[in-house]
Amino acid sequence: MIIFSILWLIPVLWMIDTAIKPTPEIFTTPPKWLPEKFTLQHIKDVINNWPFGTWLLNSIIVSGLSTLFSLFLSILAAYSFSRIEWKGRDVIFIILLASMLIPWQINAVPLYFLMNNLNLLNKLIAVILPITAMPISVFLLRQFFIGLPSELEDAARIDGCNRMDILFRIIVPISGPALAALAIYMFIFSWNEYFWSLIALQRIGKFTLPIGLNMLQGAYDIEYGLLMAAAFLASIPVMIVFALLRKQIIKGMSWSGVTK
Repeated sequence: MIIFSILWLIPVLWMIDTAIKPTPEIFTTPPKWLPEKFTLQHIKDVINNWPFGTWLLNSIIVSGLSTLFSLFLSILAAYSFSRIEWKGRDVIFIILLASMLIPWQINAVPLYFLMNNLNLLNKLIAVILPITAMPISVFLLRQFFIGLPSELEDAARIDGCNRMDILFRIIVPISGPALAALAIYMFIFSWNEYFWSLIALQRIGKFTLPIGLNMLQGAYDIEYGLLMAAAFLASIPVMIVFALLRKQIIKGMSWSGVTK
């Protein structure tokens, strides 16, 4: 695991190293890990010459709202699929599972026409809604809810709780690790989503960070220092979230049955 961790860290460290190198030193042969002179000019150029702050805010809005909406809807759907008996439940859940096998890119064509008919193109909500409807979040929560003892619900019914009371006063509080892991997963996915965002958002003021990073590549050349500086700045929020909540991610994924 240490070896794999080092292999994963090498590109990240090289990205940071390139971001703080003067442009001439980026192309030296053989390449050097540590520059002779550190510079923050690439980072300043990204912040001052490009609407990086706007892209950052758009990514925060998309990731935050997608995560919140997905959690709320997934809690309701997963509880229904796991704890409530109703006609056709298993058939619909199988259809839901089958939809997970459809590549994200195939959904782009019908999604485009749908968002165009709803007049939502070039609006952040056009990216938020499809991510919110992803079935993976329902599947993960359902796997966790199934493992909860039914005695908890029986005791709550004896105390006079209805379905919604049981869900939000019993099930949700004890599902903290699974909900935290799902929230982090959805946040990271939304933060890195590129393909559909590139189709749905065409105005530079509506770009999220992944699309904005693509804009930094010139038509005839690539300013690697500028690009790596922007990539480094864009990765900081996700790295902070993962560093602070890594234990919850591992625990939540194992409890929800992903590692089984």
